[in-house]
Amino acid sequence: MVIKKYIDDAVSLLRQIVAIPSCSFEEDEVAGFLCGYLEDAGLEVMRIGNNITSRLDFDASLPTLMLCAHIDTVKAADSYTFDPYNPPEAEDRILGLGSNDDGGSVVSMIATFLYFRDLKSAPVNLYLLLSCEEERSGKGGTTGLRETIAANADFAIVGEPTGMEANIAEKGLLVIDATAYGRSAHAARAEEGDNAIYTAIRDIETLRSFKFEKVSPLLGEVKLSVTGINAGTVHNVIPETCTFMVDIRPNECYTNEEIFNMLQACVKSTLKPRNLSNRSSATPAGHPLIRTAEALHIPTPTSATTSDWMRLPVPAIKMGPGDSHRSHKADEYILKSEISEGIEKYIEFISNISK
Repeated sequence: MVIKKYIDDAVSLLRQIVAIPSCSFEEDEVAGFLCGYLEDAGLEVMRIGNNITSRLDFDASLPTLMLCAHIDTVKAADSYTFDPYNPPEAEDRILGLGSNDDGGSVVSMIATFLYFRDLKSAPVNLYLLLSCEEERSGKGGTTGLRETIAANADFAIVGEPTGMEANIAEKGLLVIDATAYGRSAHAARAEEGDNAIYTAIRDIETLRSFKFEKVSPLLGEVKLSVTGINAGTVHNVIPETCTFMVDIRPNECYTNEEIFNMLQACVKSTLKPRNLSNRSSATPAGHPLIRTAEALHIPTPTSATTSDWMRLPVPAIKMGPGDSHRSHKADEYILKSEISEGIEKYIEFISNISK
C-alpha cells in the first residue's frame, strides 16, 4: 500500500490545525474539527470533553496498543516573527504554533491509524487518543481518563517530538507555589518591618543549593529551578508577602510527596504543591515496546521533559516526529521529512511489535 498519500494528507491536516488556536483549556474548536475529520474518514469517534478516541479491533485475542498525542498548545511567545496561526508557507517545513509540539505527532498518528484501518490488519488492536490540557496538566485531559484508558489499552506510544527515538523513561513534574511572609512598614523605617523579599531570597538560595542524594541510573539527578518571583506594588512600602514558583523534575527515587516534605522542612516560606500526581515514568525492562525498538535499532534514551505518559495506567514509550528543542519557542516548525519519517517508522514499529 502506498504510504505517500497518508503523508500528503498528514501535512495538509497539520497546516489546517495549526491555523486553529488551541491553547490548553481552549481546545473546543480544534477538537470539533478533528472529530469531523476522522468521521469524514469513516472512523467511529467518541468525544470525551475535548479528548477524541477511536478504536480499531482486528482480533479479540490481540493486545491493544494506544497511540496518544495531545491537541493543545502553550501560548505563543511574544517574539514570533510571523503570525503563529497564519504562518508563511515553506517548501520543506510546516511553521506555526503547535506544529512541532504536538501537531506532528497528532497527524502522524492519525495517518498511521488510517493506514492500518485501510490495511484491515495489524499484529495488535489499535486505540487512538487525542488528548487535551496536556501542557497544563488539566484534569480534563488524560488525568480524568485513567479508567477509560485502562479499559481500552494494554500499552501505549505517547507521541511527542523525540526525533522518532523511543524514550524509555522521563522525569516527573512537581510545581510548587511558595509564599514568604513578613511585616509591612514604610520604606523610610525599614527596621520596623520584616521584608518578605529577603526571606524569599534566603529560601530560594536554600532551595538552589539543596542536594538530592539519590541519583537514578536512568533519569539522573532531581532538577530544581526557581522560575518566577513577585512582590511589592509601590516603592515606599516594605512588602509583607513575596511569592515565587519552583519547578522540580523528579526521578523515580523519590515520590513527589517526599520531595515536597523535604523542601518544606528546610525553608521558612509556606510551600503549596499544584499537583502531586505527576510522577516519573519508565518502561518496564524487557517489555515488548523496548524489545521492538531494540530489534529495529531505534535508540532508547531517557527524556528530560514530561508528557501524558506520567498520567497513563499502562506501560508506554515516548516517540514522535520533530525536535523537543523547538518546543515552546517562537517561530516553531516541523520538517515535512520528519512527518514522513514519523509515519513510516510508526507503521514499521507496529508491524513488527509481535515479532
